[in-house]
Amino acid sequence: MLNFKNLERDCADSGFLLTNDASNLAKGLSKSDMLLKSDKSKIVNTITKAIGVLSADGPFAYIIWLEYKGSQKDESENIEERVAKIIHQKSFELLKKEEFIKNSNNYKELREIFIGKNENPGICHDIYQMFLVKGILEKMLTYALYSARALEVKETKEKEE
Repeated sequence: MLNFKNLERDCADSGFLLTNDASNLAKGLSKSDMLLKSDKSKIVNTITKAIGVLSADGPFAYIIWLEYKGSQKDESENIEERVAKIIHQKSFELLKKEEFIKNSNNYKELREIFIGKNENPGICHDIYQMFLVKGILEKMLTYALYSARALEVKETKEKEE
């Protein structure tokens, strides 16, 4: 049985965690205690693109896009690839928390979980459930986007003339 009691809150929490993880990642890659403006822009752009693919093309295209963007790579210095990996992981974790996923602990299996494999029809076999999953992921990404836009960045001093 699905747990809808705190679905909105779970989406918000996952979105905020996604942004926090992406921000910490960017700070670590730039070896800075504050987020650089260019890194914030990359985080916002990657989340915005993920929302666009999910909204326009659906959950199957969303997962394939995340894989294409590098979410399956283990380590990368590319912020967009690493943010795609975080989005992929948080999508998996949220769907697991809401009990759409029961028998897997590996976010890299999300495509098979959506589409189905062998005897398992997949979580998107039912059109209504597919739209619910899509809505849940869109909500998480929306919270992540607003949270990312609100991130504080390192101010750069411009030359005074």
